[in-house]
Order: sequence, then C-alpha cells, then structure tokens
Amino acid sequence: MSASNQLGHAPVRTLFFQNYGPAIISLLSSIVHQVINGIILGQEVGKDGLAAVGLFGPVVIVLIAFTLPVMIGGGVLIGKGIGAGNYGSVQQVFQFATTLVILVGTCVALTAPFLSMPLARFLAGTDNLILTENLAHYALWQLVGLPVFFLGMIWGNFVRANNVPQASRNASILAAAVNIVLDVVFVIVLEMGVEGASIATSIALTCGTAYLFAFISRGNTHLSFSSFRFTLKLSQWKEYFQIGIPSFASEIAFSSGLLLINQSLIRYGASAVAAFGLVNYLSFLLIRPFTAAMIAALPIMSYNIGAKQPDRVLETLRFSVGFTLILGIVVAGLGLFLSDLLVELFSGDQNVTYRKTASEAMGLYFLLFLAAGPNYLLAAFLQSTGKTVASLFVNLLKGFFLVLPTLAVLPEHLGMSGIWLSRALSEIVTLVVVAAYTLYFKNRYYTSDAILQVSASRNF
Repeated sequence: MSASNQLGHAPVRTLFFQNYGPAIISLLSSIVHQVINGIILGQEVGKDGLAAVGLFGPVVIVLIAFTLPVMIGGGVLIGKGIGAGNYGSVQQVFQFATTLVILVGTCVALTAPFLSMPLARFLAGTDNLILTENLAHYALWQLVGLPVFFLGMIWGNFVRANNVPQASRNASILAAAVNIVLDVVFVIVLEMGVEGASIATSIALTCGTAYLFAFISRGNTHLSFSSFRFTLKLSQWKEYFQIGIPSFASEIAFSSGLLLINQSLIRYGASAVAAFGLVNYLSFLLIRPFTAAMIAALPIMSYNIGAKQPDRVLETLRFSVGFTLILGIVVAGLGLFLSDLLVELFSGDQNVTYRKTASEAMGLYFLLFLAAGPNYLLAAFLQSTGKTVASLFVNLLKGFFLVLPTLAVLPEHLGMSGIWLSRALSEIVTLVVVAAYTLYFKNRYYTSDAILQVSASRNF
C-alpha cells in the first residue's frame, strides 16, 4: 500500500501518531535548541538577553502571518490534489508559493537596517537601554534571514502534505543542531551576545532549508525543481487564499493581542516588560506540541476530503481534539507548579521583584493551554472544509476581539494579574462559544454533506 493510500485506509490513530511523531521530533528539536539558546542567553547576557528574544515574538508572528495563507492554503490544496490524483495542480501550487514567499521575504530583508531600532524602541520602551539595544540587534539578523525562513516553512509543510513528514523532521533537527553549535561559538566563545544568537539562528535556518531543497530535488515527492519556473499565476488562487486567509487573520490578530498586552505592561516598569519577554518566549516553546497535533491531523483530513471519505475526517478531528485537551492540562500544570524553577533556569537574574512578577505571570498566562489545542484543531478543520468565515471567527475571537475587552476590564479589578489572565480567558471563552455554536448547528459542520461541500459561500 502506498503512503498516499495509507492516508485513506490505515487507522486514524495510527496515522495521527505516524505524523505526530516526526512533527513533534521536528518541533522538539527546535524546542531543545531554543531552550539551550535561552539558557545560554539568560546565563551569559542576563534577563534582558532572553527578554529581547521573547519580545520579538509578536513580530515573528506577524512575519509568519504573511506566509501562512501560502503555507496552509498550499498544503491543503496539495493534499487534495494528491488525494484526487491531480499532480499537475500540485506542481502549480508549489511554484506559485515558492515565488511569492521569495518575493515577500526579500522585500522585508532589504528594509531590516532601517526597521530594527525603531521596532525595538516600540516593543521595549525607552526605560531600559540595554534591552532596547539587544532587541535591535536580534531583530536585524532575524529580518535579514527571512527569505530562507519563509522557504523552510512552506517547503516543510508541502513535504508533509506529500506524506513524507520525516524530511521536515530531519531539516528541523539539522537546523537545531547547527544552531546549538553556533550559539556556543558566537555567544559564549566570541561573546557576541544577542546579536550572535540571532546570526546563529539565521545560519541554522538556511541549513534546514538547504536540506529540504536537496530532498525535493531528489524526486521523493510530487514536487519538482527540474520543471520548476517562477510564476505568480495560479488558476486556483481564489480557493487558495480562501483557505489560507483565516490563518493570516489569526496570526495578525494573535500578534495584535500580544502587542496590546506588551503595551499594557510598559506602565508597570522594566521588570514587567522583561517578565513578559520570558513568559512569551516559554509559551512559544510550549505551544509547539499543539502545533504538531494540527500538523499531524491536517494531511489526514485534507487527503480524505479529496478522497471523499468524510467519516475519516470527523474521526481525525475527534481524536486530535481529545489528545490536545489532555496535553493542555499537563502544560498548564507546568506553569502553575514549576514557574519558580523555570524563571531561575532561564533568567539568570537575582532581582526579587522580577522573579516574583515572572512566576505569577507564568502561572496565570499558561492557563491558555487548556483550550489552545482544541481551538487550533477546530480552526484547521473548519478551514480545510471550506468554512472560511467560521474559521476566521475562531481565530479573530481568541487572538484579538476577546483580548481587547479583557485588557480593558480585568486590570481595573485585578491589576497586573488581569493582564496576565487576558490571553488565557480569551482562549477558553473562544473554545466554549465555538464548540457550543457548531454543535448546536451540527448539520452545518459535522455531517458528510457539510464536509464535502467546500464552497465558501455556504460557510456559516
């Protein structure tokens, strides 16, 4: 039985873990190198070094947002194309996506020398000069390396859509290994600080992208560089972006919510901003297992939509949502019971005020993981079945529309604790609202006809 046929016939639980294993190993390799990178920065540079990386997180999300319509929309169409046996369409999507992200990434990279310092001042404020300078150095090289970062993202997702998740895993492991070595060299040996860490990351991402290029070039997928041509023409462009736009809106909304939290904390002083940098950094690490669950489920759902097997789509959704609910309880527990240990490990700072602020923040902020995974899966399911407006609603609600009122109300009654709770409360309320609504209108979302009808005109 071929790899593609397995997506249509093998047990869903087996397929999920076959995809989740490589995805989580890939993401864990990234987590390991980021943990090591965080410890090195925390111990060698201090809390301002790691905080700079964490504060840059919302910018990373904005940058990723520009590629998500390309990555997610392309991955879904490639999965459907393979399921339907339309390999010419698969190559067209691959060419269009590659051309587009190279163009966008290069434009942003060319502006890096002019953007880095103003961006740092906006994110860190003007009270902490060391943090601002560290953030500017980090931002510069992250923006310069953007084209290869974009290519690695979309090629890795397209390879997974071809049911070869091991290649994406290997690329991530390679990048992580290179990053760890270069972190030691640049940060510890050459004492280049945050700038060295940023350069190391950009070089490592280039190595991972080069691995994917070599893998695709060997003819291991339905993608091809031998017949490749740069183009911005695609006959399926409307469906492409209808699928992908919710992810773009999600990331923009999510980043905007984080920026609102960031700006709300500036008035509480440098320790609060630095604490948010640490908590944000750790939350980006711990969200990876939930992202891996979505990555594992999406190819199975996409293939079986194309193969007209809706029961398998629903089975995949049920299993993956249950899995992430259990995972969310575990991760939220880390924030509640191990916050002091995590702050000590990553900050390298003896400031009592900072430690207390960061520990409290972690315990409250990490409650978002109770609902983050199911929200990811529900949005991906709605997106892949053509319910574009519903998917967009999920992403906007949790990322921005609920963050805004919670930030307006909670700090007035709870002080800084209200700011830390704003993200978690938004995520949990979103899950309750969306689950209740879609289950009440079950025939629109969870029946065979609803899954196979992928027209956006009947989506909500």
